[in-house]
Amino acid sequence: MRSQSKKSAFTLVELLVVIAIIGILVGLLLPAVQAAREAARRMQCSNNLKQLGLALHNYHDTFKTFPPALLGSGRYNNASYHAAHGGIKNTTGWALLLPFFEQSALADQYDYNVCSSSSSPYGGVVAGDDTINDGLYNTPLDALVCPSDPSSGLVVSTSAGSTSMYSRRNAIRTSYLFSVGSTTDYSGPWNTYSGDIRQGVFGNDGAANFAAMTDGTSTTIAIGEATGGAFKTSADYGPWGMTGTHTCCHGYLPGGSTTVVSETYAAAYRQNYSINGAYNNDALGRTYAWVFSSKHPGGANFVFADGSVHLLTETMNYLTLQQLGYIHDGLPVPSDY
Repeated sequence: MRSQSKKSAFTLVELLVVIAIIGILVGLLLPAVQAAREAARRMQCSNNLKQLGLALHNYHDTFKTFPPALLGSGRYNNASYHAAHGGIKNTTGWALLLPFFEQSALADQYDYNVCSSSSSPYGGVVAGDDTINDGLYNTPLDALVCPSDPSSGLVVSTSAGSTSMYSRRNAIRTSYLFSVGSTTDYSGPWNTYSGDIRQGVFGNDGAANFAAMTDGTSTTIAIGEATGGAFKTSADYGPWGMTGTHTCCHGYLPGGSTTVVSETYAAAYRQNYSINGAYNNDALGRTYAWVFSSKHPGGANFVFADGSVHLLTETMNYLTLQQLGYIHDGLPVPSDY
């Protein structure tokens, strides 16, 4: 007579132990997976900036200067100037760069004689209207989007009237700003600030060439990240990519003196204009318009004027950030920035 063998089975306790072990392993694995995904997103962002840096150099090879951050800004309150220069266009530097980052087909359709936004709150004459280039200045462009930026890609419209500061038609949130030193879209032409120690690479109706960057291209910021939408203190604030509405494309690094860059003058701006600086210690950590920021842990990516890309930390001394943003302050940048 053959003996019957007993079949083994998990007890309830053993099953619960196994489930607990699997849960612990999954809990240990998830942060590693998330970190790997963020590393991949940060690399894609870095690659975007490298592409944009190359586009800047190719533009410079062609025109012997970089493009303006904004051409014909409607927030520059000077009607006679606009009348003498073809009217308000609100054409962004991204639109001017299109042929240089593999968007020649889009550039060929773009009418550069008319506006991308009708924003003209001070009564300047607008060139055409924002329906003429509709579908062009609001085309999604991967090169202008950081994959770690949750706000990017959102499409927003406001009043299309010229008196509206934020006039925009189907504007798309993007992730990058031009480094403009201590100027904004309210400012006059870039070349009128040559005597200001706070001058940046870009500005309105003009920008630097390599010769103007006497501090050196390897220590001069050209383009940096910025997050908009819920991460700004106003949902109206940019970046807005190719739609040249208010706060669309200027990365602002203010300073208190036109002739001196020092800790004394940097102190007043440190909290609000440092990388990821929470405006007036905002409880939600939101930043003000024009401030460089990102959703990468600890800092934001920047492409420098020499085409190199660096992650600058949010703990960086604001004075150092100013020195990197100003093209002829004449001060040595700390080697460990």
